[in-house]
Order: sequence, then C-alpha cells, then structure tokens
Amino acid sequence: MTPQNLFVVTVAICLLNGLVSPMLPVVWHLHPVWMPEMLPATREIVFYGASLIVSTATLLAAAVPAAIAERIGLSLPTAMAVWAGAAALLLLAGLR
Repeated sequence: MTPQNLFVVTVAICLLNGLVSPMLPVVWHLHPVWMPEMLPATREIVFYGASLIVSTATLLAAAVPAAIAERIGLSLPTAMAVWAGAAALLLLAGLR
C-alpha cells in the first residue's frame, strides 16, 4: 500500500474509534468546557463534537509510535503501517 492509502485507512480507523471509544461519554459530559456558547447544546451537536475530539485525540496518540519508528530509521510506508496499527489497537481497546 502507498503511504497515502495507509493514511486514509488510519483516519478511517480513528473516525470509527471516535464513535465507539470509552472516552466518548467523558468528553460528552465535559461539553460545557469545550463547546462554544454560540452553538446550541443539542444532543446531536454535542455528540458530533465529542466524536471529533475523540477521533482527533486517537489520531494524535497513534502518531507517537509512528514518529518514533520513523525517527529510528524505518521507511515511510513502514512508519505509516505502524500508525495504522497503533490506531487499530486503540480501536480494539474501544470495542472491548
């Protein structure tokens, strides 16, 4: 797979994790902290925002092992596969 395809897979895994993560209820209940007051606090908007926050956090957390792998000299496709694998591990933790 090319690095671009691996990145699309990684983002898709992170978006799926944003829907099933056990951190979603935590971020949901903290919506008065992160949600701007100009948006109405409806269930749909809060869920969408919380899901995006968890997805972005998953993407960033899964990038750490990939950055370390690239830093130690692995090739870009290998580092991207590490990124996708780390995101998949976080997804599996959310599916339990």
